[in-house]
Amino acid sequence: MNHFHISAAFCFLVASASGTVAADIQTGRELARQCSVCHGKEGVSNDPEVPIIAGQHAFYIEKSLKDYRSGARQDRRMTLIAQPLTDDEISDLAAWFEAIKITVELPEIQ
Repeated sequence: MNHFHISAAFCFLVASASGTVAADIQTGRELARQCSVCHGKEGVSNDPEVPIIAGQHAFYIEKSLKDYRSGARQDRRMTLIAQPLTDDEISDLAAWFEAIKITVELPEIQ
C-alpha cells in the first residue's frame, strides 16, 4: 500500500470515527423556514434589531447557535429556537446561510 492509500484510509477512519458528515444545504434550506420569521426571507432581515444571517460564515452561525443552545450566549428567542437543534441540523443551517451570496454596493461619494 503506498503513502497516498494509507493517508486516504486514515482520513476516512478519522472522519468515520468522529461522525463527520458533510452538511446538507437542502435540509438547511428547509430548516431555515423557521428563521425567516425574525431574520427575514432567506436570512435578510429588515428589522434593525435582528441581524442579517444570509452570507455569514458557517463557523459563525454554528458557534452562535451552539452558544445559544448551551446558554453561553443569551437571547430569549434564540435560546428557545436553538435548544432542540441537533449538531447536524445546526451544520445544515450554517451551510445554507453561508451558501447564499450577498453583493455589496458602495455609495457614490462626491
